Amino acid sequence: MQTDGERRVELWIRPIRDGLGEEHQTLVVRLERLADEGLVDDVCVRTWGREVDVESDTAPTKRDAIVRERLAECRLWARTEGVALPTLDEHATVGSGRMGPEHDAVVLPPTLGIVFRDDEIEDVYPHERDDGTRTLADWVETAESFLGIDRDHVEV
Repeated sequence: MQTDGERRVELWIRPIRDGLGEEHQTLVVRLERLADEGLVDDVCVRTWGREVDVESDTAPTKRDAIVRERLAECRLWARTEGVALPTLDEHATVGSGRMGPEHDAVVLPPTLGIVFRDDEIEDVYPHERDDGTRTLADWVETAESFLGIDRDHVEV
């Protein structure tokens, strides 16, 4: 695992009604531990809703604009790397409010992790390669092993 350059992780999650689910809390704690160890310079947890409008020319909100931009960056990374991002392939037709017009939307996954190195995407999780699926938890586990961290002991 390379340690040169600035590395930051964005964790995009769809929170449950009362906040983060246990799997998200554990992942955040593990990422923060990597930051404490100096392998990651910054961890940013962002939330998103169930879907984002991809049909209209302009995003309805600033958050939607950021989400659409990130999704486009992730798809470009996937094409360049020759991997699939199956969690970003689900689409739905949704309405705006009770009476608003229907539009096409991407159904956002419960969890998406983006690892940046010097402002360039290094990895997006989960992704699929010919030999299987890789998750952000897999990346964290590899990083913990690299640093000699006991990954079985995580206090949430």
